[in-house]
Amino acid sequence: YNGIPILAPDAVFTSIPEFSDSAYIILALTKEKSGVIARLNSEGFTEGKNFIQRTDLCPVSPSIEISGVCNLRCLACPRSDTIHPFENGGFMSLSDYEKTVRKLLNEIPMLHVINLFIWSDPLLHPNLPEIIKMNADLGLGSFLSTNLNLQTEKLEKIIQANPPFMKVTCSGFGKKNYEFNQAGARWDVFYKNMHELSRLIKKYRAGTAVEVFFLITKENITEYKDVVKLSQDLGFRITAGLSMIFPKYAMDFLENIPLHSGAQKAKALMHRELEEMLAAAKTEHEKPCPSRIGFPNINWDLSVLVCCNFNQERLARNFFDVSINDIIKLKDNSPLCQKCISYSLHRYANVQSNIGYVKRLLEKTGLPSYI
Repeated sequence: YNGIPILAPDAVFTSIPEFSDSAYIILALTKEKSGVIARLNSEGFTEGKNFIQRTDLCPVSPSIEISGVCNLRCLACPRSDTIHPFENGGFMSLSDYEKTVRKLLNEIPMLHVINLFIWSDPLLHPNLPEIIKMNADLGLGSFLSTNLNLQTEKLEKIIQANPPFMKVTCSGFGKKNYEFNQAGARWDVFYKNMHELSRLIKKYRAGTAVEVFFLITKENITEYKDVVKLSQDLGFRITAGLSMIFPKYAMDFLENIPLHSGAQKAKALMHRELEEMLAAAKTEHEKPCPSRIGFPNINWDLSVLVCCNFNQERLARNFFDVSINDIIKLKDNSPLCQKCISYSLHRYANVQSNIGYVKRLLEKTGLPSYI
């Protein structure tokens, strides 16, 4: 990747004498770490001496909502809420972004990646290429997540800036399911931009890794195979996860608060029933909240959110007025956090908790599972 060799495990272990005094940093998801660690231990490596985990160096990857607007109103998202509308705003200025990132670098040792989104699409930001380049100059990777429903011309400058990672969300193959689940999106625009994205990466020899994330519903499961083929033909990774209503609405459900129409439709489409997911979350109640990894969550207007899963509550009005340590203390004492944990909702939206269900589901239907 970008001139750096990546070795398979067997190739590394055959060179143990050469690397015997090196530290091995594990870049792996939580669910996969146990197998990697077991292999290292079986080869005579000791954690803390011969290898360490990435999270030991930097336990967080901050999220900055550079774009305060979104062009879609997806069913499961609070932005589609007509009862309690999600406020739309502007874009974080380049000067505020630079000050924000420099403050993060001063307060978080070994910081290496910034998520440039929380609720909205960062590709809408008019200065995204400059932000990506600024991050690279500061030694930071830029993590993008997009619905890819934008003017094709914007993609070229973004890819020229060479972002290291881009996640593209997809909830169907074809107009019917895709446009229903991601209200406001157009399938023809998405399909065209998928091909254009692949073309531009090849044209500029960009190191951008693209992951297509397919959101499974009751209605679109048979279309997954078509998205797999499209992604593979274009040179993109493909993963799958469960479409679900956000924790805010799961909390409303538990408290017998009526769901707005979009959330009701999204709940009806959930392949794994909401009640089953809530019950599964309770069995993991004692496990930590994975949302703490993507912390702090800084809004486009510099306010600090309690959590990426709840759009209303704020910990601070201005990120520049509080330290990271103070933000952590405020979060630990947040009534919303405590309430969320009391319902075990901190485990409800955890992708890792649902991997087993998704794998079994796809294997049962004869579809490939790239998780």
